[in-house]
Amino acid sequence: MYKLDFTNKELNDIKSKIKFTEIQERIIDYRQKEYSIVKMSMLENVSESKISKEIKKIIYKIKKVI
Repeated sequence: MYKLDFTNKELNDIKSKIKFTEIQERIIDYRQKEYSIVKMSMLENVSESKISKEIKKIIYKIKKVI
């Protein structure tokens, strides 16, 4: 699973540059807390595949900015 190895300052900077959806913002926060995909899917009441797809979208957006 992907770990977001950003400091809070770096993450806030990235969030200010990129328009994330609400669920993507929450997933980023969950990943910073090292929650598993299973736990995130339960918290969001969506499938694990939905969480995985959103993580891929997040990574794509971040790569475009970096």
